[in-house]
Amino acid sequence: MSASPYQLTINQAYLLTFGAFAALVLNAMFGSLAALTFMGCGGLLIVSNVSASMDSVRRWWFVLLLPAYCLLTALWSQYPSNSLRYGLQLTFTFIFAVVMTGRLSTASLMRLMFLVYGIGVIASILFGRTGAFGAWLGVFGSKNAFAAHIAVFALISVAVAADRKSHWALRLLGLAGAGSSAPLLVLAQSAGASMMVLPCIGVVLLSVLSARLSGMQRVFMLSMLLLIGAALALLITTMGDTLLTDILEGSGKDATLTGRTELWATGLSYIAERPLQGLGYRSFWVIGFAPAEELWAMFDVPSGAGFNFHNTYISNAVEIGLVGLGLQIAIMYGGALLMGIYTLARPTAPNALLLALQTLMILRSFIEVEVFFEFSIRTIMGVATLIYALAGLVALRKPADAAHRPRLSRGALSHVAIPDRPRSLPHAHL
Repeated sequence: MSASPYQLTINQAYLLTFGAFAALVLNAMFGSLAALTFMGCGGLLIVSNVSASMDSVRRWWFVLLLPAYCLLTALWSQYPSNSLRYGLQLTFTFIFAVVMTGRLSTASLMRLMFLVYGIGVIASILFGRTGAFGAWLGVFGSKNAFAAHIAVFALISVAVAADRKSHWALRLLGLAGAGSSAPLLVLAQSAGASMMVLPCIGVVLLSVLSARLSGMQRVFMLSMLLLIGAALALLITTMGDTLLTDILEGSGKDATLTGRTELWATGLSYIAERPLQGLGYRSFWVIGFAPAEELWAMFDVPSGAGFNFHNTYISNAVEIGLVGLGLQIAIMYGGALLMGIYTLARPTAPNALLLALQTLMILRSFIEVEVFFEFSIRTIMGVATLIYALAGLVALRKPADAAHRPRLSRGALSHVAIPDRPRSLPHAHL
């Protein structure tokens, strides 16, 4: 009896990662059930190939220094049970990110994120609601969360549309997603997200277009971009307050960033008291802690509601000090720098997307707090970007090293990773 010419092939890692990401995107709708789904899918991903998971953790162990330090803060935290509990959840999130990078290629991850974030957009259109002052919240808890989701979806859509290796139908969907993002950002009434997503879209397009340039032309383009970036940094340093005030007033926003300057002053005072170790991971915004209760009352926010200092560096330094903040900065900026180098060498759409997402994270870090938290896609992607960049750069060096050692046996090169698929594993067949 001859075998059937048709065979169903299922990528187990892809399905489990899709389930985990979808749960996090729809967290506002399903609450604790979403967290359980993420842990279930993430746990299955880890145990579905234990040897590969252990290999990934051994290879990228240093990224786990951050959650390890967060756990360590329980020793001096004013709320040690909080630091221990959330530190363990952050550790699980980091391990999931590390294992995921060993099981999915950057191209697969890009298309998976397009589907997941697209589900969030469709759900927001079908079941969304408006909040205060008419801002659209979608299925998220706040307009800022909805705006951040749309900003990421816009970048993913542009990358998918620009990806020559994607099917034409998927590229058309990407183009439609990019086109729909602009009016959705307007509905969110978030000036910050709208301003920051534009240069990140530029990063995606320039990176993809640079594939048509020679090596020296890419270096020249990078040099010009660095000069422009330095000029903009100088402009922001000298006239940033005036420009920001004009932009916010022109868009009908509070020129004081909705009281963020008062929050920042409070946070800086606590950093000055315990600069190195901080108060303890997740030990400031706790019900019953008088300073947090005062800020909740000052800004007319319900006690225990999701609130922060609206600045990644201040907010995280309050809790984990400058030591923990330094580890976070290494992941954020190290990931952006290394992915920038790798994208210059391999200017593919998935690499461009990862670079743009890391750039968006850094831009938003000055007015929002997106990382590093447990059960967060942005946290996962921040870690994944660093690992994908390192794996890609290592893979680029190995063939070059082999060229200088012609007598190496074939077995010695058997572990060379594929640049766009650093630790891919075989699909499961049903």
